[in-house]
Amino acid sequence: MTVAIESVVVPRAAAGASVTLCIVLAARFDALLLMVGAGAVVLLLVLSLRWPALPLLVVAAIIPFDEIVRLGELGTVGRTAVILFALSYAIPRLGRLRLGTIPLSGFAYIGWALLSTVWAISLETAWTALSTLVQLFALAVLVADVVVHQPGVVPPVLWVYSVSAAMLALIGVEEFFSATVEGAQRAAALADQNPAQFGTVLLPAFFFGVDRVFHRRGFLPGAAVALATGAGIVVSGTRGVWISVVLVTALFVLPRLRPRQMAFAVASLVVTFVAALQLPSVREFVSLRAETALSSGGAGRTDIWAVGGQIIASSPVVGSGFGNFPEAFTSYAVEMAGIGLNIGAGRGPHNIVIGTLGELGIFGLLALVLFLGPMLLRPGWGPEGQVVQASLVSLMCSALFLDILSNRKQVWLMIGLAIALSYLRQQRASKERSFRTAVRSPVSTRLGRP
Repeated sequence: MTVAIESVVVPRAAAGASVTLCIVLAARFDALLLMVGAGAVVLLLVLSLRWPALPLLVVAAIIPFDEIVRLGELGTVGRTAVILFALSYAIPRLGRLRLGTIPLSGFAYIGWALLSTVWAISLETAWTALSTLVQLFALAVLVADVVVHQPGVVPPVLWVYSVSAAMLALIGVEEFFSATVEGAQRAAALADQNPAQFGTVLLPAFFFGVDRVFHRRGFLPGAAVALATGAGIVVSGTRGVWISVVLVTALFVLPRLRPRQMAFAVASLVVTFVAALQLPSVREFVSLRAETALSSGGAGRTDIWAVGGQIIASSPVVGSGFGNFPEAFTSYAVEMAGIGLNIGAGRGPHNIVIGTLGELGIFGLLALVLFLGPMLLRPGWGPEGQVVQASLVSLMCSALFLDILSNRKQVWLMIGLAIALSYLRQQRASKERSFRTAVRSPVSTRLGRP
């Protein structure tokens, strides 16, 4: 009884004291905005003692708006939120984190990336890229641990992320219609935001909204999220994201629906797309992006991949070092590829397979496939297992055209959810097998069987 009272009273008392302290400091030093921010951080840390999943919900809400502001040495606001999540959740539970939920292949991939610093072309470049990768991997580990201990947190996390992404999408759509000139302007929501990255942020929210629509778990808000993020994906003009939506919808979403649901889904998609094309700016924009896809070689990606082939051939086993594909992308490599164009040096791979082979060689690619492959091929436990799988597959499809694996938080948020749900599925399956064995054993004994 005493423990129960303390678990409620202590966080509330600490929260009240924290707010009071911040008010006093704000009045004393005339730094209201700074103190309000500090107060919010302290309050979040205190409340996390009572509700451990709360910082994860904050991270999910902030990720779509990750690039909205930079906080000095702390980096983006999303990075700051992840750091606070790690401090509030991991430190009190260092001895209780279930690292066994993470596949060994995941640790092998990170370990091989770290080892690649031994032969990396540029050690500084490798360490810079690795610092980001390790932080994102830690995010996935913590997300998985939260979900394994509290599986019920998955729907709130997806809802918070999706609503936040839908708000971002609406800003992007408004920017498109206010800035479009002759239908050629790609849109993003934030200043200096890459339209391609804007599009990938919306993918998990789009498929979550679609899932809510067709599984009767929040039809109206799900439809609103799907429409907003779908519109944002269109105006982003990111052809790789468009392809991801089409492939995942055709291969993962529609086959799981009943015949009537499938017919309704196809009809809804067709009607919505045709209606959008009635807007002249949208029609011209989509037409232009489709027409230039082949003529530009996917914005020069085919030329980059040709050079990537030369980079892979130069070191097929171990690669050039993590994050060092741009370092290996030299004028000499371009010349050896024989593409006949000067496309410059220092380009990124724009393909997860070519990039991994070029930086980590065949061993790195094998570890990555063993790590992500099972989660891409089989859904995890629970009602959200399928939508998390579809979201992760869509992001990996986009990674065939964009560099998002090693630097995008939404990718590793979905990886963390997928890891946990896959682990829970395996645990449930193991318990069911044990139960069936225990049920059969008494029957076999009565029949005189061993």
